Amino acid sequence: MGRLLGLMFFLLPAFLAAQVKLTLIDKASGQVVEGAVIYAQGQNGQIVAQAVTNEAGLTSISIKDFPVQLLTSHLGYEPLRTTIGVAGEYALALDPAQKQLDEVVVTGQFEPQSARQSVYRVRTISMERIQAAGATRLQDVLNTELNIRFSQDLSLGGSNLSLQGLSGQNVKVLMDGVPMIGRQGTGNEININQVNVNSIERIEIVEGPMAVIYGADALAGVINIITKKPESGRWSGSAKLHEETVGTEYGLKQGIHNQSVSLGYSKHSFYTLTDFTHNYFGGWQGSAEDRDKEWHPKTQWLASSLAGFKTDNLDVYYRLDYLNENIYNPGLFSGIEAIDQRYITNRFMHQVQGTYLFSDRLKYNGALSYTDYSRQIQTVTVNKNTGDVRLALDPSLQDLTQFDGLTFRGTFLYKVSEQLSVQPGYDFNVESGSGGRLAEGISSIGDYAFFVSSEIKPNHWLSFRPGVRMVKNTAYDAPPFIPSVNAKFQLTVKHDLRLSYGRGFRAPSLRELYFYFFDASHSIEGNPDLKAELSHSFNASWNAKWFTSSDVKFNTALTGFYNTVDNMIGFGVKPGNANITTYLNIEKFKTTGFTWTNTFMYKQFELGAGIGYTGRYNQLIETGEVPDEFLWSPEINGSASYAIPAIGASVSLFYKYTGRTPFLATDVTGLIELNETEGFHWADLSIKKSLNKKFNLSAGVRNLFDVTRINNMAANGGPVHGGGLTRPVGYGRSYFINLSYNF
Repeated sequence: MGRLLGLMFFLLPAFLAAQVKLTLIDKASGQVVEGAVIYAQGQNGQIVAQAVTNEAGLTSISIKDFPVQLLTSHLGYEPLRTTIGVAGEYALALDPAQKQLDEVVVTGQFEPQSARQSVYRVRTISMERIQAAGATRLQDVLNTELNIRFSQDLSLGGSNLSLQGLSGQNVKVLMDGVPMIGRQGTGNEININQVNVNSIERIEIVEGPMAVIYGADALAGVINIITKKPESGRWSGSAKLHEETVGTEYGLKQGIHNQSVSLGYSKHSFYTLTDFTHNYFGGWQGSAEDRDKEWHPKTQWLASSLAGFKTDNLDVYYRLDYLNENIYNPGLFSGIEAIDQRYITNRFMHQVQGTYLFSDRLKYNGALSYTDYSRQIQTVTVNKNTGDVRLALDPSLQDLTQFDGLTFRGTFLYKVSEQLSVQPGYDFNVESGSGGRLAEGISSIGDYAFFVSSEIKPNHWLSFRPGVRMVKNTAYDAPPFIPSVNAKFQLTVKHDLRLSYGRGFRAPSLRELYFYFFDASHSIEGNPDLKAELSHSFNASWNAKWFTSSDVKFNTALTGFYNTVDNMIGFGVKPGNANITTYLNIEKFKTTGFTWTNTFMYKQFELGAGIGYTGRYNQLIETGEVPDEFLWSPEINGSASYAIPAIGASVSLFYKYTGRTPFLATDVTGLIELNETEGFHWADLSIKKSLNKKFNLSAGVRNLFDVTRINNMAANGGPVHGGGLTRPVGYGRSYFINLSYNF
């Protein structure tokens, strides 16, 4: 009985919290505002609660101590700050004439803050942008972003990205700040299309090395996927059906068929959220014949569940994400038999994250994550006459790769004064793998690091953030110190300048260290003596807000970068045995370039336009007859959207031109020659209409220019000898429609 009374006494404050009920409306049209985030800030300056308005513009927040300040955030409205002294019902009118571009960001920050106040330039992609694209995969969202490019691996059914001209091995992909394990068990080669796009609240992208905070494999930058959290004080849920053609192909077993459902609940200190998604892609015949397909059919099952507990000083939650992916590669019949393959991926990602506020000056944030990843290659023979299916007898046609990843990281934030904050932290990572043609049975790498950074604000116009990371790795000699320094200058009220330098490194993967594959056609082994790739990176950005009137906004951003990478890992001949191919530190690589982006808004109309120019250099250039040190490639992108509040509709267009991309390859005689991949245009168009307060209908066209493959060609116009004749880009112009229900 005493324990029960003690428990009731402990929980009593949570049930005594007063309810503040809010209705948010559009000041111009009088319509309700859905998806607005409301932050409640206590007298100590800390965020004590937050909530999101539903389709009726309603939400509620539990508040214990008054007065509190309420701050609203929505991409389509000017932020509003107001103070309330007692519980009750309040109506807040938001001005739609100005749009809030300075979203609250968390990636690389000491604590959540405005993107404009951050020493990093953080690019944010909102949930509204994801929905406007009608996206079924993350690539649909990032495809038209500057400085990001994709290459398709049709044999394995994956997509690889590059950032600032550096490959996806150098891009750290995070989920809620925790590293993900990728398609081949290496966290630096994540297949981003294995992420559930329906669970994303927003995406934050920071370009440039983030090694001090996030460790290895973040030479090019970080992509942080922020997942949805349940709305405060209520049940909430959604369901969505998405149908799409694949080029001109559509049917029960053709095209794209996606279904998703989510259910969340938040009451007092407890919150939970569960969602399920099924993705079916029927493949695309393309130029393939008979049973074969140019793009392989794929089925995905994705699920996640979250449960958390939050008080004034504590916020802790557990999250589980599950992926099952099955890619089917049907073969052609040779006589009466065909060889079919399936690539089956399973991934469980467990997270426990928590924040504890010791005082107004001291806060702790910690995360513990465990990922269990497996990828199986299953090969069978199919009898044409009988339909009999049997496992192929050749053991080299079967494979099972398993990887486990454990991450334990935490940071302390101590505010010495308004001008100085210090953040020490630790980051422990252990990754083990087996199978997948790895030598020595089970292999593992341990990476143990401590880091410290500080943010110094000597005056209102300067923020200065130095940092250093100390690393111990069990598999290779890691650099003992990884430094970085970032500075932000507020030149005027409307102009900001950011400068940064960072030392980055990429750890050799387990596959590069311990790979072992010998058969009649292959002689490849890993190299346990590999060194880490090391980089120096310089980044600069200038941001200007030219007009900020009630009717017009015009913003400009100019960025530049320079990266140099030493000890880049590549394939080479094993010293002492020319018959064996291995991994060696043989290359030097550089990238440099700039982007110029502009955003113009007038009432309900928004227009974006940008250009980018990226140069790449590697050591092969020193041995080939190439006129310039850097090989350059341009990009142009644009977007346009128009909202029609009177009928609850909006129209969005996204466009990108990827220019010709030069690359080096060896010809049939072994000489280095300059080739190039031709440029192409990509555009997506969508229309969204609110049917009522709960139902929304979207329809659109993807890949308006009907791009499927682009040609590789010699720079002099002759035939190409290396890199293949064509490169896959898409499966043709497609049409989609989706219906969503929210409550």
